[in-house]
Parts: sequence; structure tokens; C-alpha cells
Amino acid sequence: MKISASHHPGGFGLLDVVGELDAFTSEDLASALKEWIAKEAGRVILNFTEVTFLSSAGLRVLQKAQKDSRAIGGEVRVFGVSGHVAKVFAIVGFDRLIPIFPTLQEALHDWASPKGTNPA
Repeated sequence: MKISASHHPGGFGLLDVVGELDAFTSEDLASALKEWIAKEAGRVILNFTEVTFLSSAGLRVLQKAQKDSRAIGGEVRVFGVSGHVAKVFAIVGFDRLIPIFPTLQEALHDWASPKGTNPA
């Protein structure tokens, strides 16, 4: 798995995640999320367009990140989920825990809305 992170002018961290998110790689994402949640007051968006596999270890990392982010008034969001990863999110109900959007632009538009509703 590869993670590239950057500050977005909209006031959030953008993490591009590539590859498989499993027991062997989940700690890398956990470390990156911890760092960027602290840097951006909890506002982090994950680009999952190139994530090809998601295990329970990856789900635990995302769940903890969302909890930590919301504790300081932020939120973790994901866009570009497809295939196997989308099925995993839907089966375990993570699409109700973590807002999922088709594109970055849709995630940003929603973040600017007063209610922050999730169209997924």
C-alpha cells in the first residue's frame, strides 16, 4: 500500500491510498490518519479510487480514525470506493459510519452544506 498526503486549501488533509488495506498495511494508514487528524482539526478525506482490497484490520483503522476525528469536531470522509471495497463497506454498514462519495468534488460540496448529509 502507498499513501500520499497533502494539505488541501479547503482546510483538510487529503490522503491518496493505493493498493491493499489489510493486516500488513493498516498500521501505515493508522499512522497517517493520526498525523493528519491532528494537523487538520479532524478534517480528512481519503481517496480510495485505487484501493483494491479492504480487510477487517483496515475497517478497524477507519472506525478509530472516525471516532478520533469526531471527538475534536472533524470527520473522516472517503471518495472513489468501488468493487470489492464498496461491497465490504455496504455489507458491514460502514457506509453509515463514514460518509462515502463518488468524487472529491461531491465530498467537498457536502462538507460545505449546513447538515453534512451523506448522499451514499
